[in-house]
Amino acid sequence: MKVAERRRLTAVARGAAPADLYVRGGTLLNVYTGELYPANVAVHGERVAYVGARDDMVGARTTVLDAGGRVLVPGYVDPHVHPAHVITPSALARHVLALGTTTLFADTLQFWELGGVRAFTAVADALARSPVKFYWMIRPHAQSRTTDEARRFPLRDLARALAHPSAVAAGEVTRWPEVHAGDPDLLARLDLALARGQRVEGHTAGASVERLAAIAAGGLSSDHEPITAREVLDRARLGIAVMLRESSLRPDLSDLLDALKEAPGLAARAMLTADGSMPAFVLEHGFVDHLIRTAMQRGVPPLDAYRMATLNPATYFGKDADLGGIAPGRYADICLLRDLSEPRPETVVARGRVAAREGRTLVPIPEPSWRRVFSTPAARLTARWRARAADFRLPGRATFPVLRLVSAVITKVEERAPQPGDLHAALVDRRGRWVAPALVAGFADRLDGLASTISTDFNILTLGRRPESMARAVNRLLEVRGGVVLVDGDDVAWELPLPLGGIMTRAELPEAARHERELSRHLTERGSSFHEPFFTMLFLSADFLPAARLTPLGVWDVKAARVLLPSRRR
Repeated sequence: MKVAERRRLTAVARGAAPADLYVRGGTLLNVYTGELYPANVAVHGERVAYVGARDDMVGARTTVLDAGGRVLVPGYVDPHVHPAHVITPSALARHVLALGTTTLFADTLQFWELGGVRAFTAVADALARSPVKFYWMIRPHAQSRTTDEARRFPLRDLARALAHPSAVAAGEVTRWPEVHAGDPDLLARLDLALARGQRVEGHTAGASVERLAAIAAGGLSSDHEPITAREVLDRARLGIAVMLRESSLRPDLSDLLDALKEAPGLAARAMLTADGSMPAFVLEHGFVDHLIRTAMQRGVPPLDAYRMATLNPATYFGKDADLGGIAPGRYADICLLRDLSEPRPETVVARGRVAAREGRTLVPIPEPSWRRVFSTPAARLTARWRARAADFRLPGRATFPVLRLVSAVITKVEERAPQPGDLHAALVDRRGRWVAPALVAGFADRLDGLASTISTDFNILTLGRRPESMARAVNRLLEVRGGVVLVDGDDVAWELPLPLGGIMTRAELPEAARHERELSRHLTERGSSFHEPFFTMLFLSADFLPAARLTPLGVWDVKAARVLLPSRRR
């Protein structure tokens, strides 16, 4: 904040200048002291100038917002968001702002993989003035093994991205075994953030308690992956800040909150996150408001529940001088509630403006120029090549490492001959240069052909029992420039074009939620029993989840770090 702005704020606080907005007659939840008391809030520009009983800063042009009978709480903060799941970050912000969320600490994976540092910068710059504030985690490595990763994630570009004004962390770091082993290249990447006083966001799923000390010593400062209260405590005791997750894939929050019973002091540090919840889940349940509500329903005192969604994440990221509370100098992000027991706000103030009322967002949120973000032919999927059924043939051998899905995202490996019910699968290069064939079991065994650009490395994933149908699905996917295509026989049965990089629609969240439910219904009819088909597709190529993944190198054994079935040139 510049000196001139501070001078104006002090003038309003003294009553020597008029406020732009005056919130009158509310009851303030003070997250710094734990108190509830009557207070008015005076705002100049985007920030709070005064909190108290006086009203001498109300002028002829001051907008007065009546908060009588309402509780004032800080705007909600989600510390770990994947903002480009099917919808754009702007569309996500338009929806969650009306639910009280005014700050997102967001992932950059999709933009980086499809356009590198230039794409990230274009998105970050476009959203810098959004009513919902975006801060960014910069990915230090890929999520699926390739031979050209060093070229796509060069140190100089990581350093440049971390120097962006809205960058706050490196992450999320899924390769915790390499941190544990002291891998010099990865530790050097993390040091780019640590040397700037920034955070390192961890992903330590599967790490035993004995490994956590080395992981923490390696620089990982947070983790959002605990799935039990014991895992929460194991990490928190070593100084790792824990983000308690309630997402569409893993609604774990109710059980994780049991950690507070054993260690009540954890409430002063723990955070709540919706992680990468898909649109249908957000539409049905809410966003950070849902997390707060769930925590209170599990017996967490309201003060602690609201702190974990406001002050705690702001403090963790070193942004508590700007965010997390209703106090002079902070951004004027305020939720007006009918009662503390219901965190979904009646009115939302964001950056000093009345931004939402009764579930409707009232202010514009900028949309990046996606043509500029996805500027390369590969990102735009302007491909001339076409798939053939022969692309998905398996090599001549008696047995194969079959990836059996045991949940929506977890696999186990069965080394065996093909069996009825197995699906052909392949990861195909966006440019048509290579294909990684495989067999997948346990997923929609009546599926003829499915193709999707929703994958962890954003190449093309295809599955099906008929290679001809798979080729038809891939080719239709190329025609619509990415998305999801479902084929029965030779006919397209359903499709969802995602023309923005092959990963996002221009639609708003409710429409995307409808498409998501349609896909779930189609796959259920074809034999799928999993609740999150988008995540099944997304994570089948993620090289950090057990037990094997489908990567550009081929079928990858995660634990042994080796290729079980190699990819090949087309």
